[in-house]
Amino acid sequence: MSFLTEEILKGTDWRAVERAVARVMSHLGWRSVQVVGRRGDGGGDVVGVRGVGGRDSVFVVQVKAVMGGSYVGPSAIQEAVDALPLYGGNVAVVATNGDFTQSAVTRQQELSAQDFDVRLWNGSFLVDLVNRAPSRHAGHRKLRDYQQATVDRCLERFEQGTRRTMFVVATGLGKTVIASELVSTLFSRGLRSAVVLCHSRDLALQLEQAFWSQISKDTPTRVFFDGEPPKVFEGINVGLYQTFSSYLNGIVPSDYDIVVVDEAHHAFASGFLRCLSYLEPQLLVGMTASPWRKDGLSIVDVFGPPVSTVSIVDGMLMGHLARVDYRVFSDSIDWKRIPALTRGRASVRDLNKRLFVPQRDEAVIEEIGKLAATLPNPKAIVFCPSIEHGIRFANLMNLSSSLKCRPLSGVNRMDRYRNLMEFAAGRIRAVTAVDVLNEGIDVPDVNVIVFLRCTHSRRIFVQQLGRGLRVSPETGKDRVVVLDFVADIRRLADVMKLDNEVRNTHSEFANLVFPDGVVHFTNEAARPFVEKWLEDVADVGESDDAELLQFPEIE
Repeated sequence: MSFLTEEILKGTDWRAVERAVARVMSHLGWRSVQVVGRRGDGGGDVVGVRGVGGRDSVFVVQVKAVMGGSYVGPSAIQEAVDALPLYGGNVAVVATNGDFTQSAVTRQQELSAQDFDVRLWNGSFLVDLVNRAPSRHAGHRKLRDYQQATVDRCLERFEQGTRRTMFVVATGLGKTVIASELVSTLFSRGLRSAVVLCHSRDLALQLEQAFWSQISKDTPTRVFFDGEPPKVFEGINVGLYQTFSSYLNGIVPSDYDIVVVDEAHHAFASGFLRCLSYLEPQLLVGMTASPWRKDGLSIVDVFGPPVSTVSIVDGMLMGHLARVDYRVFSDSIDWKRIPALTRGRASVRDLNKRLFVPQRDEAVIEEIGKLAATLPNPKAIVFCPSIEHGIRFANLMNLSSSLKCRPLSGVNRMDRYRNLMEFAAGRIRAVTAVDVLNEGIDVPDVNVIVFLRCTHSRRIFVQQLGRGLRVSPETGKDRVVVLDFVADIRRLADVMKLDNEVRNTHSEFANLVFPDGVVHFTNEAARPFVEKWLEDVADVGESDDAELLQFPEIE
């Protein structure tokens, strides 16, 4: 048995065939594997990066699901070849659960003679690849101490008869690795079916793919959304709680041995609670990187107290997250206005409008260029306040900087995936985004994060910061430089909170200390001023624009 099941090989579910091909590639070591197939995909269904001849090459795969012994002809090859420039590809592949016509084989040979790298993967070839592959995924991770401790504590609760558990693990520290390892271990102990619930389609696709690295090749997975129902089988369903909720009448409460809830802070949505109240799994697992809720409700009421809480600061202290060099451009703050602004109550909106001086894009790009010149392999993500600004900023960078830049927000799916692939492969050095990169990107050698926007959500801020926190032993990256052109009082509060945690936190697994913190002001004289100004303001980072704040008077 393998994840390439007989049901998939029948070809009745084209989406399942696409994702099976992606899993074959991922299992065998392709990096940055993305399923891009959808209307308007330009002939590409799966893309991935792999070394060929000593350099990284982008594979563009056209997947053809066929039924009843049908064959795939040469037109599919042309689709794959046409898709190469659209995704910045080097290698064109046609993959099918069936087989190819002789004319398709002949066409592949003709193109190969013209120095096109074109490959044909039929069903038998894919099955043989999987059968000969190791049971473990090429990217299988040996659990770190805190990850193993979290798994062990969840198992201990389960063995003691507790039917719910939860862990809080920051972005970049592998919460999905923990969850997939927990499910894999429980499967090895006799449990057979699991469902992973989340709140968005893109997240469901990312979760299924993230589970692949820790589960055996004998464990099938599938996704459900857009009217596709969950199924009961010996394996793992991943999908939307909204879809799952609409099929509750056909589901037996004990159908799923394990229920995993990702981004568990969403569990208070009415449809989510309805699912969790109805189901009777042997173990309910909640996981999140950001447990904060503005409404005061606690996810502990649903999942019980967390067995582990591992923060970004813990990750840095353990050396598992890149050390942050956080640079606040405080020269953009009109310090002279502070005494007048703090003599009474002022709203967040008024403070931001009067306190912060807008930064010119040219000045920001100059600062990025200065930093890039000091790094051996600069790779930057720039978070912009709007789609229009992101596109404009990328164009300006290309005109006035040596760093080639592309936008990821406000472009069509095909351009976005091409830009992501070229960014992952190192062909471009910078990308701009608004919210596209909040979740799901995996480019560990990103070593520059630029904030030109301020989100009003601490959770999103942490997720965006997390895009640069991965360490990359392959490139030697162990540090990320953040350039924050701050324009919001809430950001100042969150940044100072991060710095205080770094100075004062002592993780049970820590092996590093940062007595000087990680935050630096371009005008360091501003630090004591900001610390004094914010010390009595509770949770300003979660305040709304209209909320009135009372600050201490400062002379």
